[in-house]
Amino acid sequence: MRTALATLLAATLATLAAPAAAQISVVSATVNERQARPGETYAGTILIRNSGPEPHEAKLYQTDYRFFADGRTLFETAGSRPRSNAGWITLSPSRVVVPPGGEATVRYTVAVPATGEASGSYWSTVMVEGVGRDSPEASGGRPARVQVGLRTTVRYAVQVATHLAGGTTMVDFAGVAVASPPEGGRALELDVLNPGERAYRLDLSVELFDALGAPAGKLSSRRGLLYPGSSLRQSFGLPALPPGSYRALVIADTGGD
Repeated sequence: MRTALATLLAATLATLAAPAAAQISVVSATVNERQARPGETYAGTILIRNSGPEPHEAKLYQTDYRFFADGRTLFETAGSRPRSNAGWITLSPSRVVVPPGGEATVRYTVAVPATGEASGSYWSTVMVEGVGRDSPEASGGRPARVQVGLRTTVRYAVQVATHLAGGTTMVDFAGVAVASPPEGGRALELDVLNPGERAYRLDLSVELFDALGAPAGKLSSRRGLLYPGSSLRQSFGLPALPPGSYRALVIADTGGD
């Protein structure tokens, strides 16, 4: 799965004199999950750091989030997915000026609806993005020059997941193959899908057996949160094995019962 920190690079038109927004970073956890009940309200914080020598503004906004084994990562309109909790989340504030070499804290609250038949996992992301001083979005400022150029914008995606009681936990496999990775050797590759209603962290392992059933090796990997409707690609580098036929037993442990 993608790492907890999702750093996105987006090329945007801006003035050539624009200072780099990369001095803004998120230093608190980028995956925040909580078990909750209908009607419950809970809070969390996002800690933002400014590594630059001048004050820098950051804006926060919400998106939905999905990822797939083929490499696609989608940050969609907040609230557009059936299991989005974006509408439950309130940011305070949604813009903040971080002092030079300092930090600023943004608080968020999650208000779980008291009614309805919600069960399983609901999630979305809070995006944190630096705002250049000469950007039209900057508070109290306007571009000093109209010259057009290319600027790199760095965004941090903070995942906020709410787990309610109930909902199915399911695992599915697809696309199992033995591949030859660019770094050499051989690897067992497979896609893991979550067709259920609950997110989980995966412990994946492979036990190899030769044609006579004797153990020939064991491999393991720990993966992050796999959300319902998302998938990931896992690659296990295979040890050097004598020529022959082998069986591979793949085990996916979601950590539940």
